[in-house]
Amino acid sequence: MCLPIYGGDDAKEVKMLLTDQIYHKLFEEILKGVFVPGERFLTEQETMERFGASRITVRRAFARLEENNIILRRRKLGTVVNNTFAAAKGELRTIGALLPTSDPFARSFLESLCKEAAEQDVITVLEPVDSGSGQNEAVIRLASHGVRDIVVWGMDRSVDSSLFLRLRILGVNLVFFDRINPGDIADYVCLDNESAVKTLLDQAQKQGIKHLFFADTAWLDVDTNKERCRFFQKECVKRNISGGLELPAEFPPNSGILAVNVATALALLDRNVPLFVIDALPENCRGAGVCIKQPMEKMAAACFHSLREQRRLGSRWRAKEFRISGELVL
Repeated sequence: MCLPIYGGDDAKEVKMLLTDQIYHKLFEEILKGVFVPGERFLTEQETMERFGASRITVRRAFARLEENNIILRRRKLGTVVNNTFAAAKGELRTIGALLPTSDPFARSFLESLCKEAAEQDVITVLEPVDSGSGQNEAVIRLASHGVRDIVVWGMDRSVDSSLFLRLRILGVNLVFFDRINPGDIADYVCLDNESAVKTLLDQAQKQGIKHLFFADTAWLDVDTNKERCRFFQKECVKRNISGGLELPAEFPPNSGILAVNVATALALLDRNVPLFVIDALPENCRGAGVCIKQPMEKMAAACFHSLREQRRLGSRWRAKEFRISGELVL
């Protein structure tokens, strides 16, 4: 890498630009798994030769990586990539939001998230992405530019769990909202799906429903929908209700549909049977049947609580689930 020679303030600016370039490039490679947590990192000499940089420039970049808990200096072992859970500490000032703005539920959640952020004097940085693979790239951008608290609407199974694990190890606080349960790599905020299904089945029984059919027009491979289907089957057996996973050509008397979300319910309005719907929003509850409304404001507040707890606990953090009860709309 060849750079023109400047003097005075121009020379300082070029050195800082190169320091930033080295920092961002090495951080990105760590996030992408080029350098594995716990294993040997580049030496200063190797980095100097690779980037054509002076020792002082490389040391500045390494100091920044170390300050952000990305690398560790060990006697005898040299420099290694951090391999223990870290966490950004101090006051929560900025959060990144990874979600699809094309999705009405995501937009509703974003509105609640921004409202909560404004009330808590926190800046929201939006990365609008419509796929799990897009989220992988977007979260690298956020982290490499210093965002250390991130809320993720897990889109699908192409979300790279190993990448998010590395982010956790490198001190990024994470909370997943809905769809994909991240397990032990991040906190999880979602609707209390078991409570939602039980509440809807209570209403179905009050209406004398004897045959209930679970409907999902998209059958997305996401944890939320799978949970709802599983709880539906469990509760039907427990209550001695005839439960099916396929809609019949003709519905027997006293039948109803439990829709996995409001999009499914709206597509089935012409079936002329009672609808019991999870995941509704205030603006589309009417006409969709008996609904469980998403408590977006409570969920946004839970995300902020999660991130603050991660900052407080630091390396003592362990993943938690925050399941929020929905509101019944008749």
